[in-house]
Amino acid sequence: MKTAVFLLLAACGWAQPLLVYSELARIDPAGKVTAPAEPREILSPAIVRNGFSSFQVVVDVPRGTAYQLYVAQNPENAVEVTLYRENGDKLERVQQPVSGTGTQVFWMDLWTARDAPVARIKVEPQLHVNNDWVIYPMEARVMEAVVPDGDRANGAPLAWIQQRLCGLIIDVGNEPRLSQITAQRLRARNAQQDVVLAAHESDDELQMVLGSCKLPVDNPEWYLRIRDYLLRLR
Repeated sequence: MKTAVFLLLAACGWAQPLLVYSELARIDPAGKVTAPAEPREILSPAIVRNGFSSFQVVVDVPRGTAYQLYVAQNPENAVEVTLYRENGDKLERVQQPVSGTGTQVFWMDLWTARDAPVARIKVEPQLHVNNDWVIYPMEARVMEAVVPDGDRANGAPLAWIQQRLCGLIIDVGNEPRLSQITAQRLRARNAQQDVVLAAHESDDELQMVLGSCKLPVDNPEWYLRIRDYLLRLR
């Protein structure tokens, strides 16, 4: 019945009220993707063990429309889910189910344990709106890749993969206060995980995956090809 609601909305040509994007897609406060022009479809994303995986969840409903947002899992508690509500430059942690009105951008932060089974799991944002349910059908793939314990920054302040290969210095701004969570901070944390995963990979192998060092400035999701490669490592 819930999936029927999702299909009915599409058939009627209505805007989807619930969408999921990668952590790197640029989304404005109105819930619209400004880059890339064709964002990656998030239906069966790979997630790393002993680490975090982050996604942006957009609730797109008319102003004043009340809703509740919840993230369902199967199996139960397969991952640890933390939800944040965007408020300007800050992310504010919220408890499930999240109540709200009007369009809102959320961050869905998943922690997967080191000993989690390598399997497919349901991690599905669900929206209760207008006395009905809309489900975003998402089946995450828990990969064999494991982020090593220890200093995830590897002793270097944000030594990102592209800096290592291309000599590109990335300006991530000032480090936020410990009490303040931002999208920038979550992206940096996840990039640090990638640096540790890539520590024993040769530059030649990574360069083949990256391709040209002339990075497309209009596609912030270009970097996901590197992460896809790292998550397939054992």
